[in-house]
Amino acid sequence: MSSKPHTEKTSASGTIAGFDFQYYYFLYKLLILKKSETIGFEVLDDVHTQLDNDHQILIQVKHTVQTKADGTSTNLTELDSDLWKTINNWVAVITDKNDGRINLASQRNFVSKTTFLLVSNKSFNSLNTFLSKLNDFQNGEINFQDMKECLDILSNSSSSEQIKGYINSVNCLDNILLESFLRHIKAELEVENIIQQCKTVLEEKDVNPKEIDGLFNQLDSVVRQDIFKNFSSSKKIIYSFEQRRRKFRRYFDIANNPNLKITKFEGSLSDSLEEQVFIKQLLDIEDISLDEKEIIENYSRYRLMLESNLSTWVTEGELTCEEVIAFEEDIYRRWETEYRASYRGKNNPDEYIEIAHTILKALRNKELSISGQTLLSDMSLGGVYSLSNKPIIGWIKDWEKKYK
Repeated sequence: MSSKPHTEKTSASGTIAGFDFQYYYFLYKLLILKKSETIGFEVLDDVHTQLDNDHQILIQVKHTVQTKADGTSTNLTELDSDLWKTINNWVAVITDKNDGRINLASQRNFVSKTTFLLVSNKSFNSLNTFLSKLNDFQNGEINFQDMKECLDILSNSSSSEQIKGYINSVNCLDNILLESFLRHIKAELEVENIIQQCKTVLEEKDVNPKEIDGLFNQLDSVVRQDIFKNFSSSKKIIYSFEQRRRKFRRYFDIANNPNLKITKFEGSLSDSLEEQVFIKQLLDIEDISLDEKEIIENYSRYRLMLESNLSTWVTEGELTCEEVIAFEEDIYRRWETEYRASYRGKNNPDEYIEIAHTILKALRNKELSISGQTLLSDMSLGGVYSLSNKPIIGWIKDWEKKYK
């Protein structure tokens, strides 16, 4: 008899596929989340959703890489470990004293407000008498005593002590509690092509067909990073409908190319505008003078208009942080090109102010855009002034020594 190499024995491919299946099912449910609902990942169960009617769905997600001769996933059998381990886990949740369910009343109340859903890519087979009888029971075709007998038969027919233990833990529940529990168990089998299902949801949301793959990849990346960051800091992964909409909306907007709404800066200005770093830089190269109060105020408004719009767009989910970074990097690269070229081989300090003016003029004449949308000239100037205020860019040679 041949045995597998050690590398195959220790391969985690099946585990990785199982985790990814669970994750993409979560992403799918997140995409179809309705108003007033929330969804969690590895919080109350593998996945859970809280509905708007004080009802919750606990979801156990099981995946197999095993296939039948025709290439389809193996069947979920009536004594399948995935089936009974899942149901046993739910029994432990129902009777969890550490979660406040000490007596039958609290346990029955919990079950009455919960749907227990097993999701798997395994196939349904009519020979699975448990699921078949469970369906008949829930449809009123057989009674509770028939279900009890079914559980006894399955326990007695299993050769696995572990499976027997799982079934017996179910059968030992109080009869009224067990009857309610059995009425709330559901199975969603033969769940295949889960990634394509996610993309189909995007298509049904009227996303530009050419942008669906790109949008899916962006959303996939955002959610995976959220999971990693939250797990790394022991935080829970829970999205409300509003949180999902706010986090995803801009990515949907990008896919369908709407314009950003630009608002003028209407706030008040400080009494010490000349203390702004970008104003100091302009004063030092004699682009402006202190007595040009109106010019200083206008330039300050350009900067604040740019920064306030960026902040609002990110807060409202109309722009991503990555887009803001790309926008600022674009300004920096334009500045860097002008700065390096203008000062190359120039070592006479008497020329520096004139060179600084040349660089500044070149940047002022650049038309800037963000996420493909051309900005108003005021905001383009504001972008330049914002970076020189931080200060990330400057005009006079060796400006960093003075302003940073």
